[in-house]
Amino acid sequence: MSSISKTHQPVSADADAQQHLALGVAKAERQWLYAALVILAGLFVAAPAFHGTWLWDDDQEITANGALRTWAGLSAIWSGNAGADFLPLKSTILWIEYHLWEQNNTGYHLITVLAHIINALLVWKLLHKLGLRAAWLGGVLFAVHPVLVESVAWVSEQKNTLSLLLLIPAMLAYINYDEKLHAKNFTHALGAFGWALGLFLASLLCKSSGIMMPVAILLFAWWKRGRLGWNDVWSSVPFFLVALIISIVTIHFQFRNAIGSEWIPVGGYISRTACAGLLIWFYLYCTIFPFDLCPIYPKWNVDPPEWYLFLCWPALLALLWWLWTHRKTWGRHVLFGLGFFLIFLVPVLGFVTMSYMRITWAADHFLYIPAIGLIGLAVATINRLYTATPLEYKKWTLTGFIALFCVLTGFAHFYSGVFANEATMWTYTLSKNENAWQAHSRYGKVLLDSGNIDAAWVHIFHSNRLRPDLAETNNNMGVLLMQKNRPQEAIPFMQRAANIMPEAVPFRLNLANLLANTGHPRESLAHYEYVLQRDPRNPIFHTNFGFALYLDGQRDRAIAEFRTALQIDPNFQSARKNLEMALNNEKPPLPGGPPPTPPAPAPKN
Repeated sequence: MSSISKTHQPVSADADAQQHLALGVAKAERQWLYAALVILAGLFVAAPAFHGTWLWDDDQEITANGALRTWAGLSAIWSGNAGADFLPLKSTILWIEYHLWEQNNTGYHLITVLAHIINALLVWKLLHKLGLRAAWLGGVLFAVHPVLVESVAWVSEQKNTLSLLLLIPAMLAYINYDEKLHAKNFTHALGAFGWALGLFLASLLCKSSGIMMPVAILLFAWWKRGRLGWNDVWSSVPFFLVALIISIVTIHFQFRNAIGSEWIPVGGYISRTACAGLLIWFYLYCTIFPFDLCPIYPKWNVDPPEWYLFLCWPALLALLWWLWTHRKTWGRHVLFGLGFFLIFLVPVLGFVTMSYMRITWAADHFLYIPAIGLIGLAVATINRLYTATPLEYKKWTLTGFIALFCVLTGFAHFYSGVFANEATMWTYTLSKNENAWQAHSRYGKVLLDSGNIDAAWVHIFHSNRLRPDLAETNNNMGVLLMQKNRPQEAIPFMQRAANIMPEAVPFRLNLANLLANTGHPRESLAHYEYVLQRDPRNPIFHTNFGFALYLDGQRDRAIAEFRTALQIDPNFQSARKNLEMALNNEKPPLPGGPPPTPPAPAPKN
């Protein structure tokens, strides 16, 4: 009997090994299948925007961004002298892209979509690392979630996808550090910590939206161990220091460049508190029911706020308290996912003024990181429901999940098409929000560029009616009146624009050109001198300044300005022609009038 047992032992072990190998192969095949689903779903969702046109502030980011064109621009990017924000790593990547495909926006879309798909795969890995079964579902949901479409279909929000592409690896590295530290593998723990901190900084140099990761670190420690230890607190300190420095830099650039002297009507902190409560519930709604999305949402009136608006806060606190009472069981996991969502929302709740608040309070692209917390909760809920479903009903449950996936994917594909071009984007926006002043402003520009002046008049007039306090809307009214050959009527609008934002070069230049063209050369000189101080190497500015000087009787100074323009650009024919005519005591031709509209101030983070 013993000999028989020994004879059969190798056969049993071999069969067991083969079974484990087959299971491993099957599991690997499933993983590849899930990865393929994530990739194909992400490509399908983004497909309508691949060959779209430039949108919104893409001009400031790329097409009119001189810093992307030269090596000197690269230096300006890292010294903080290019752009409204200090996001040098993001701008460096755009600099590389510009030198690869210049203004062919398909290349930029390709990078954005590729980054988004990799982010979806990284979300899968992060949820798996946190112990979620069926974590691959999180990758699929992230790839097709409609509320994330704005960040993928709009090239300017490439900073969102690039930032998360570094932030999730930073989170994974920190989790690895935490595991190594508690396993007392200090050498590997130190290396993982360095990677986490470095990737966190790199992420913030693409976009500062990940600034709340240090708080998320503490939330993770509490979720994992049910308490916070001194090691958890001390480990978070370097991340808090990096976050503090980047926060100060971000706020400085927001107020110096993005906002400038413009007044943004946000109200006091009582109004901001009411608005923040509304935003939390609004963002929860948009993430859970993402079928009524809009590039510019209606702006709620919170200054002064009605009393009932503050009910959002007791409702939120009641929810958190109820979850806290269940923290020993399932409540801890819900608090982790919801807490992640809330933590990363904090910077965009309006307590710190951002230039985007001049347009509206809420924006989908602010949800690109916070949504991960709710997606994780959705994965856990779906897995729990499917596991608890009796065997005979599982196929119906699975059918429901597949139907939900198809609905989300179909709507996301449709919504991506909204961002294919500005005309489609703004007509869709106005169908949802007829008082979106910037939608009227930008759509008016589209119509003006196409030569449809009468239709442009309707939208630009409405834009100025809705926000007569803004430099952009006043400038655009002036431009439109110029197009309609009513230059004298345009002057007050141009002057108002320059007075509201005196540091804005486009508005000052437009006013200077208009004054010079309408017989007021002396009044234009100070404006030309200002724009030349801001950009002394611009041959157009020198040429137009020379024209105004000539009209003002300062012929020698005018000739000097034309010569300076030619020194900067020897092939600039307008300066050459003006110089020849001035030398012959002939009046130079009028400088170019205002552009159809200058780039509108960027929405910003």
